[in-house]
This record gives sequence, C-alpha cells and structure tokens, in this order.
Amino acid sequence: MYADISGPDEATDVVLWHGGTGTGSFHWSRVGRSLAGRYRVHLPDLPGHGRSPLGDDGSYERRVLSDAIEEYLSKLGLPVHVGAFSMGGHACLDLAQRRPDLFASLTLVGVSVRDHDGLAGWRGRFDPDLLQREVPVFARHLSKLHEPLGGPEAWRDVCRRDAGGLEVAVDLDALAGLRSPVLLVRGDRDPASDPSQYAELRETWPQADEFVVPAAGHDVPLTRHQLLEPVLADFLDRVDA
Repeated sequence: MYADISGPDEATDVVLWHGGTGTGSFHWSRVGRSLAGRYRVHLPDLPGHGRSPLGDDGSYERRVLSDAIEEYLSKLGLPVHVGAFSMGGHACLDLAQRRPDLFASLTLVGVSVRDHDGLAGWRGRFDPDLLQREVPVFARHLSKLHEPLGGPEAWRDVCRRDAGGLEVAVDLDALAGLRSPVLLVRGDRDPASDPSQYAELRETWPQADEFVVPAAGHDVPLTRHQLLEPVLADFLDRVDA
C-alpha cells in the first residue's frame, strides 16, 4: 500500500485514512503538515485509490479495506494513533470490532454506524457522469489523483465503486471492547452524518470526546482543517501525556 510519510523518524506514528474517492494526501495533507513537526505522519492510499491498486482478484468491499488497514498498522509499533475520515472511518470501525488492541487512540470524522438517507444522498453525488457534467474541475482533479491505477479514466471506476456504497453497519456491543481514547468529529451541517448515531457512539464509548465543527459540511479534514488541526493536536498531546 502506498503512503506519503513525513515527520521525524523516531517520532510517534499517527496514521490518517482517507474517505471515498480520495487519497491520503488529498483529504489529510493539510492536517498532516500541522502534525508532522511532532509526529511521524502516515497518509496511505487505501486499495483501489491513488497509488494503491486493488488485489489481483479485484474484490472491493469494506473487509478488503479493513484488512489492508490491519496489515499496515501491524507493521508499526502497536498500538497506533489512528485518524480516519468517512469511508476510511467505516473501515476502521469494522477493524475496531475485532482488533481493538491495534489502536492507541482513534479519531473518527464523518462516520455512520448504519445506513441512513443522508449517507445515501452523499454517495449519490459521486456518479462520475454527474461529476463530469456539473463539477468538471473536480473531475479533472480526480483524474490526476487516480491516474496511477490505470490512466486518466481510472477515476470513473473509483467513483462507481465508492458511490455504490460499502457496508457501514457495526455491532456497538463489539465496539465497546475498544477502551483507548476516542475523538469523534462531525460538521454541524454534514448531510452524511446523523447526530443521533454519534450519540450512540458516545454511549458506547464513555471515554470519547466529541468535536462539532461549526459551519462545516462533510469534508472537515479538507475544508475546515484550520479548526480540526488544533483540536486533533490537543487530543493527541493529552493521550500521549
């Protein structure tokens, strides 16, 4: 799996996982730069995105992503500080059900614990023909991001896969086995996150902090990074202390 890595070699590792149709650097580079002075920051591309191809069988489902995350984290000194946005967060939730020992801390941005109308509506925005027609500048950017997967049209397959919707449902009882510190983040105007589901996660994890980002939609690490950066840095510093 390809990853952009920055920060001192001897520093504590922080691994940040991207959301649907993105890459590690696309969704997290701004936040990553702010952390790299103190932490060893990893920005991987999940399978089927950016510079990380799918496996030989071409299968694509949540377990493919969570297994890849497990493999990546297991190569580092466990447990690991992990942050994850949207689709990457759903894969980390899947992993946390069965391997809570991997996480020194877990930051989740824009996640769900089961399907809901807002999430379905958000996914519908990533139909490649719709993007090409309505936001051609973004479509060209996606083309450059995912060209290593197979040329300038590879982004279309990425969007179709992610718009199709990976499984998000989790077993909250199983998640209760995660005892490490948790930071839950959502935009106050995020159509893809249900505040009542965040309340369920707060009940599951009494240790969790929650940060509601003002004037923010779904892409908090990208569009409201200047508010997320100090909150995440403070959370990691408190965990390390």
